[in-house]
Amino acid sequence: MDRQRRVGLILILIGICIPLMTLPFLSGYSRDKGFFDNFYRVGIELRKDKPADAYSHPLGDLERQDRKGLDFSRLIPKRIPFRFFLAPSLILFYLGFVKIDASRRKEDNQREGEE
Repeated sequence: MDRQRRVGLILILIGICIPLMTLPFLSGYSRDKGFFDNFYRVGIELRKDKPADAYSHPLGDLERQDRKGLDFSRLIPKRIPFRFFLAPSLILFYLGFVKIDASRRKEDNQREGEE
């Protein structure tokens, strides 16, 4: 097995391992919802939502609006979507298959040159 084919197989294996390693940390899946709804809502939760009681207080919103400056808690995302992990894995799949195909073409060209 030549170097290019080995690199291609390693890229494909890494592409398989990335989503599999994130599966235990995912949340947001629902059996009642369809494929696309689950695809867009599943992710790794970084922070919990505040309880509904904090939003029901009328002065809570006024205090938030009167403050000057940034509210840093709004800058931190709630979750990392699972599709952000699938995109690099698909790219690694593609690169792995391209490397394997390139090694096959290189072997075919070498065989034709020998004849």
